[in-house]
Amino acid sequence: MLKPSKGLTPPQQKIMELLRSALAHGSTLSMSDIADELGFESPNAVFYHIKTLENLGLIVRDASGKVIRVNSLEDATGAVSFLPLLGSARCGPPMEQIVEEFTEKMLPIPLRLLGKNSKRQLYLITAVGDSMYPRIQDGDIIIFEPNPVPTPNSIVVARTREGATVKRYKETGTQIILEPENPQYQPLVFDKSAKDELFNIDGVAVGVFKPQQNLEGGEI
Repeated sequence: MLKPSKGLTPPQQKIMELLRSALAHGSTLSMSDIADELGFESPNAVFYHIKTLENLGLIVRDASGKVIRVNSLEDATGAVSFLPLLGSARCGPPMEQIVEEFTEKMLPIPLRLLGKNSKRQLYLITAVGDSMYPRIQDGDIIIFEPNPVPTPNSIVVARTREGATVKRYKETGTQIILEPENPQYQPLVFDKSAKDELFNIDGVAVGVFKPQQNLEGGEI
């Protein structure tokens, strides 16, 4: 159960508790669901509290209005944010469909690792292999923000026919280059015209945490 948060009303505290529990179990709640739980006559009252919590940075909603993250701000050590961990996904479908179909579970991420990105829409993917060593190691969890148009030299989460990959993004006039950090690996090179057919850029990495090191990590 959540500790009381300074400045929140009892209904807002209860909404936080309901949303966090739902996300922890990989489900979501509609405004009507929350209204029924709290005994409100109308979902409009729930919407008012949801907007207040959103403005305070305590929850994050996606473009459809669905709550996708609950930030706990009770104390510096226990503050967490539940983010969806995505499994490997085939090339082609848009990000919204990937999230819907391939979310494996929601992971509690220490809020301190999100830094200035704490109010953004974020997702997780597990790094496999050592192509980005030493910056990113096998088993690290990459925190990324959806962005199909990254800036050159940023680290991106991409999908190819071989599956999801994390690489440094570069481009020329006609090509997209996904470059590893480890010199033992060759870059992946695609014609820009092959986007959506041979590759997709799902997002830009904003942070990494390392489960093998007690969740140490930080911004990329």
